Amino acid sequence: REFLEQPLITKIGIVVVCLGFLYNVGMTVLKGRKTAINVVMMTGLIGLAVMFLFSFYNPDNLTRDKFYWWYVVHLWVEGVWELIMAAMLAYVLIKITGVDREVIEKWLYVIVAMALISGILGTGHHYFWIGAPTVWLWVGSIFSTLEPLPFFAMVLFAFNMINRRRREHPNKAAALWAMGTTVTAFLGAGVWGFLHTLAPVNYYTHGTQLTAAHGHLAFYGA
Repeated sequence: REFLEQPLITKIGIVVVCLGFLYNVGMTVLKGRKTAINVVMMTGLIGLAVMFLFSFYNPDNLTRDKFYWWYVVHLWVEGVWELIMAAMLAYVLIKITGVDREVIEKWLYVIVAMALISGILGTGHHYFWIGAPTVWLWVGSIFSTLEPLPFFAMVLFAFNMINRRRREHPNKAAALWAMGTTVTAFLGAGVWGFLHTLAPVNYYTHGTQLTAAHGHLAFYGA
């Protein structure tokens, strides 16, 4: 199974590390202030551990195998990592801009909602050619075309908050990261993904260098 060919002990180690990180952050959140950013981060960290569990299941049926395979390979980026990225971005922007938490959290609500709606159902664009029902040609094409929206919203979010900042923070690198990572994620996950997400186009581009560029640049942005 491509990308999931790790030995069993390595997979167990990944889950243990995810759970350890979840426990560390979770206990900190329980003893600290409860905010929307914390909730989004915790949701992402829970998904980080849970979604990887599907890598342990390897059914003999190729179609079923690919269904669960994409739960790990796709939903980690479009669901889990996007939540973690959005929470980290919101936290950094609060610290370096001085913009009201209420404003930043409203942006966060919109980004998370768009990410979950488009990302979960957008997984269907991976089900075009694996023997799944033809309904996925429509579901995958429609919802995956919406997937660039949360990434573009992150770009607007970062640049807008930087422009509205109330103070000049000495950590220039953090500001550059906040802007740069959103742009790279939008290009890799959004633009490159959109170029070959429709079923009639994906029929010819599936498995080409365009696919590899999309995946690698998307994760680089995150």
